[in-house]
Amino acid sequence: MSILATIKDHSGRVYRGIQFLLVLSIAATALGALGWVEDFSYNTALFVSMVATGMALLVLMYMRSSVVQRLQSAAAAEAEKHRLLTVDAMTGAMSRRYFIEALRDRLSSLRNRRQASLLLIDLDHFKQLNDTFGHQFGDLALAHLVKAAERIFADGVVGRLGGDEFGVIIPHGDLAEIYKDARRLLDAMRAGKSHEGKTIPLSISIGVALAPAHASNTTELMLLADLALYESKAGGRGRVTVFDEEMLSDKRYRRLIERELRAAVYLGELELHYQPIVDPDGSAYALEGLIRWRHPVRGLISPAEFIPIAERSTLIDMLGEWVFKRACADVAHFHGRRISINVSGEQLKRDEIVTMCDRVLRETGRSAEQFIIEITETVATAASPEILRRLETLRGLGFHIALDDFGTGHCGFNYLKTLPIDSIKIDRSYIRSLAHDQVAQIFVSALAQIARIQHVTIVAEGIETEEEFTLARAAGCNRFQGYFFGRPAPRDKAGALLAARTGSLARTA
Repeated sequence: MSILATIKDHSGRVYRGIQFLLVLSIAATALGALGWVEDFSYNTALFVSMVATGMALLVLMYMRSSVVQRLQSAAAAEAEKHRLLTVDAMTGAMSRRYFIEALRDRLSSLRNRRQASLLLIDLDHFKQLNDTFGHQFGDLALAHLVKAAERIFADGVVGRLGGDEFGVIIPHGDLAEIYKDARRLLDAMRAGKSHEGKTIPLSISIGVALAPAHASNTTELMLLADLALYESKAGGRGRVTVFDEEMLSDKRYRRLIERELRAAVYLGELELHYQPIVDPDGSAYALEGLIRWRHPVRGLISPAEFIPIAERSTLIDMLGEWVFKRACADVAHFHGRRISINVSGEQLKRDEIVTMCDRVLRETGRSAEQFIIEITETVATAASPEILRRLETLRGLGFHIALDDFGTGHCGFNYLKTLPIDSIKIDRSYIRSLAHDQVAQIFVSALAQIARIQHVTIVAEGIETEEEFTLARAAGCNRFQGYFFGRPAPRDKAGALLAARTGSLARTA
């Protein structure tokens, strides 16, 4: 019930009470004056009238006080509601909606020859902070950033734009002053935040765009400041960058793809398609999960277009986690067959890949033995001791490790002695050449012999015809993958194709 309805309902009952008392007062006065009732003197009538009138006045005063109190409560509730809408409860910064309105208002005053600057600030490695020190410390770190920004940019407006991204509207365009204050903020964050008796240093990246020098439109100014922020992060983080024209074109497109891809993870635009990996008899042994991005406007976007962009930031970690969670959810639909997933070399540069895989396995109740992790030959040849250690750890958890695209780089046979791998996938260029290229025949046969000695499985990729299948088997390959056995397809379609293929093999046997 609204406050007006509540007051109306409450006041109605009080008003009827006042009416009754006033009628009683008038009736008593009339009886006394006219003498209609015996033994009811004028003095008695006057007394009754005065009591009734007094009670009516008291009730009227109560009603006024009650209405005022309820209106004050309503005003306080409305003010609190407005505060919650305008201010982020956790950090105390202005909410995104009202921050953008404040920026729009500021830019609309530029016609009066006023200037403004927009700073976009991102707390570096926020996910790692949460994972290492807990979400409570992550929240405290965000609040610490806001307080420091409000102190240093005292004449500015600080707003929270997203999880770990903030904005500051500064009512001037003095670049030297902005640089000085931005560096003060960087230093304040490096000084750190105390946590359980220790001081944890923090890092932020800052992007700056000026109005009207760079843009006078709210959307455009935020985009340019975002490009400058992206440049700060790409340049090593922990720095401030002012927008310049060279950041447009390719960098603008990459930043656009990165932001849309980040949103695609949450909006359900990503898909995992599966292609079978079969045994010599044609029965499916495993399936390779291949990521697809179905953009609502541009349609299906190739992984070759968005994966390299994701690898330029920690977005590749988010994508990798999405793929593994999707594979864990789908593996039960394939009746005991393993799922093979691709892991980027950038993911292997951080310990997060190990902790993420272990965490997702525990969350989903899956076993690492149900999955194969594929790394490319290029990653293997450039593998540092830390990357090899992470691969060994993943293998120790139960994952099978596959070396993909073998033969495309500089990974010689000697590498096979030291790499922690369980299978090798020969690049399709060799498989297609088996019928007419003696070098390809010798290469595949030699690799197959070494693999048998090392107890490593050889997978022939790119099988498109029955002839290629026959030649790859004759060369000593153990497993096979390619369009001849099935194209990548969504889970349900891939499952149906597997069931149909299994039934066909059973009838043939």
